[in-house]
Amino acid sequence: MTSDVLGQKQSFKEQLVGTWTLLSWEQKKADGARLEHYGKAPKGIAFFDADGRYIITVMKSDRARYASNTLRQGTSEEYKETAEGTITYFGTYSANEADSSISIHVEGSSFPNWNGSDQKRFVAITGNQLTLTVRPPGGDVVEVIWTRAK
Repeated sequence: MTSDVLGQKQSFKEQLVGTWTLLSWEQKKADGARLEHYGKAPKGIAFFDADGRYIITVMKSDRARYASNTLRQGTSEEYKETAEGTITYFGTYSANEADSSISIHVEGSSFPNWNGSDQKRFVAITGNQLTLTVRPPGGDVVEVIWTRAK
């Protein structure tokens, strides 16, 4: 854990609070295969505030531009690529020091099935690096690595 100027250890939540930029997003399949659904150089940002609110956005960095160059005037294929290459969600979170996790409540998501859901992310913070790991029961593990924004 990091220390503040008085030499006291910061709580798990205090270490999490701030702005983080995305380094990588990887899905680890049960058979050992690894998928980088958002590409080799995804873009993203995560905000966690001290009052327990968060927003996370991840997207492919190499998405094609819309031919029309006009918002809301894409083709069906362009909309499909946007939907498949982007995830964004926001809501509230609480930190659990005992198992180094956060419980998130999704108030809104670009994937509507998550709206109103409660999910868990395991958290590791080392220096300026944050790793969020999703371990669904019997499912693939997703590991998302962030660095503290400067």
